[in-house]
Amino acid sequence: MKAKILALSLILIGLLAVSSCTKENAGSNENAGGTFTFSGKVQKGPFVTGTTVNVNELNESLGQTGKAFTTSITSDDGSFSLNNIEMESDLALLTANGFYFNEVLGQLSSAQITLQALADLTNDETVNINVLTHITKARIEKLVSEGVSFAEAKRKAEAEFQDFLGVTEHFSQGFEQMSITSAGDFNAMLLAFSIILQKPSNNMTEIPTLPAGLTLLMTNLSTDFADDGVINDQALIDKLLSNISLQNQVYIRRNIQNYYSEIGQSVEIPDFESYITLFQAAHQHDLVTEFIYPDEANPAPETGPGGEVENLLVKDITQFDGNQAWVVAAITPLGKSLKVKITGNVLLDLNNGWVLTESSNGSFTIEAQRQNELVSMLVYLLDDSKNGTATIEYYEDSDTPTFSKQITWTGGSPNYK
Repeated sequence: MKAKILALSLILIGLLAVSSCTKENAGSNENAGGTFTFSGKVQKGPFVTGTTVNVNELNESLGQTGKAFTTSITSDDGSFSLNNIEMESDLALLTANGFYFNEVLGQLSSAQITLQALADLTNDETVNINVLTHITKARIEKLVSEGVSFAEAKRKAEAEFQDFLGVTEHFSQGFEQMSITSAGDFNAMLLAFSIILQKPSNNMTEIPTLPAGLTLLMTNLSTDFADDGVINDQALIDKLLSNISLQNQVYIRRNIQNYYSEIGQSVEIPDFESYITLFQAAHQHDLVTEFIYPDEANPAPETGPGGEVENLLVKDITQFDGNQAWVVAAITPLGKSLKVKITGNVLLDLNNGWVLTESSNGSFTIEAQRQNELVSMLVYLLDDSKNGTATIEYYEDSDTPTFSKQITWTGGSPNYK
């Protein structure tokens, strides 16, 4: 009997030893694998229904093992999911190639682009694919090739890229957990960069080339960033700043709201505007610190150099000639807002950085859509009796007028009514 007890004890000890060894190995193996279920979204703007999403298993060196899975986006908000996939590794490369909603133009892209994300599936129920995951991919791969663990490489690459964006707060959320239509500063940062990447254009012959231009820009940024975690190419930075200088942020927010409303979803669009401002503050030279109303301005600055027209907003001028066109032109400091209310018989040629926010009882209010850049548009002074008056109120980062003036003119332009 004692012999049987001794034998049983030895067996139990052996099993415990084996069990202990297995747990230890699993704990030290960062690439243990298992069964994974997760969902996510592909977003530039959101990719459209039917887009294919491929998942490739990776080894510890981020090389593909040959095991792959495929799913599709099931909603125009970019959503996809994968259930109970068996992998021998925790690491995966996710790739999506498809059409996307261009939030800057307010329309679907004319061609497809590719976005990728590297992810550790161990604890992630959500794995999103976006422009941040795409551009940092090569940097993560470079660090892993130098012997850095995947987790540390990912943390380092994300922190470095946030520095490039001018964001001093390093968020605990990984880039693959961020969404352009959720609350939170980290989501606002993603949406801001998604917008900064996209060039605006009203040129019908240029619009079909914008996805190719976007792909090239992302590739060049990724390549520059991969080597040392810094983007040194000033031409790339200038390209991003140029995009901002042409964008209309009020319209962009409306475009996103309208798109999600059309697909039947109510979303919260984060404060991307403040993160565009942070990027400008980090990289733009000659930052203005006060509201500027130039004596003359090009009425269409987005289209390039042109003839300059006298500015109706110059504060110390109150007498004007109604026989000519004028501009309303201003430069707003970063982080500030500017609204102008005009009450009187004045006609706007509304474009070029201003947006109409209110119109009633012979008055209208316009708002500057961007900062540290000239916004300008033509206006016409109207009156059948060949003279007229109007009141101009300035709301300089304020809900109440910070300055107002009464203007008069002779020789109005009734043909523009």
